[in-house]
Amino acid sequence: MARYPDVVVEEKKKQPSSNRGGLLNNVCLIGAFDTLETEPMLFNELEDAQETLGTDNTYNGCKVLPIIFTSGTLLAVNITTENEGTRVKTMDTATLTAALSKVKGEDFDMLFIADILTDDAIVIVDTFLDKMEKMKFPAGYINGINRADIDAYLTTASKAGKHCYGLLTQALTVNGESLDLLESAAYYASVIDNLHAGNSMTMKQIPGVTGVTPELTFEFNETTEAPITDGAKMMAAGLTTVKARSRRSEEFIVVNSEQPNGLDLYVNRVRDYVLKEMALHKFLGDRNRNPTHNEVIQELDRVKYNCIDTLDLLKDIIYTVEKEDAETVGVNIVSMNFDGIITRINVYYTIKVE
Repeated sequence: MARYPDVVVEEKKKQPSSNRGGLLNNVCLIGAFDTLETEPMLFNELEDAQETLGTDNTYNGCKVLPIIFTSGTLLAVNITTENEGTRVKTMDTATLTAALSKVKGEDFDMLFIADILTDDAIVIVDTFLDKMEKMKFPAGYINGINRADIDAYLTTASKAGKHCYGLLTQALTVNGESLDLLESAAYYASVIDNLHAGNSMTMKQIPGVTGVTPELTFEFNETTEAPITDGAKMMAAGLTTVKARSRRSEEFIVVNSEQPNGLDLYVNRVRDYVLKEMALHKFLGDRNRNPTHNEVIQELDRVKYNCIDTLDLLKDIIYTVEKEDAETVGVNIVSMNFDGIITRINVYYTIKVE
């Protein structure tokens, strides 16, 4: 039957997709919201999230929600409780631990805690993400930290493990609006959330940032190259430091996105992406026989091709597959080979006057 030509306009909310398309943009947000619902809630749209979780900015979770939720999906865990009619919005290590336990084993790409993290909290988060990695659901975290002096900042950096995607110490001005430290960390998390996993932030501009407080300096000993100033020490320790590259053009950059574990942000994110893709959950429950082994190898070859040739995330993945016993298949990732990050360019010149 012929159809009458027309144009139909309707609102259609986006659905979560299992195809990450090279991005790792599904966020788990833990914080205080304007609700007493404490079970994890998944949202596909900011409008729905704010309708359920509230918009009262006296709750830290509500305050950062519109900043961090820009794409993908958001898994929210509320820590707000009520005591004799009074809302309790504060987060301590006990409430953080309880909230994390509710999303253990769920698939998300980045964890953001809507609070300024203490050293104890960082250890709790890293320990939790270690367990998530063992369950083949690796994720990273970005947060803000505020310490009394440089020694305290360096102590914090030493406690951050391999799951750290960024610890900010500076407040950002974004498109002319001054954000506090928590909002700044949420904004940076949203930038990384939308960044292709294979991209570094070293010497790259943070979109929209037009100012930073406090401003840091980066001086090094000319002979030993040891850091001298606080900014240089923090950067060398893997803390995320921001500076102006061009005030005229309002360009502010991340000095170096190497993390406390000594690897660049992109390496940590790609590592997590590859591990998720090679987890092979779909084979759980299958019979452990030769055809299954061939299917496992074919799937790993597909993942390898996608990560290397299609997405250009890394140089090579070397692995082996073997039957360990009647119930276990061993996938040994021998190595993930990455490109290094250019941090020095030598320019040589000669002048001739004839």
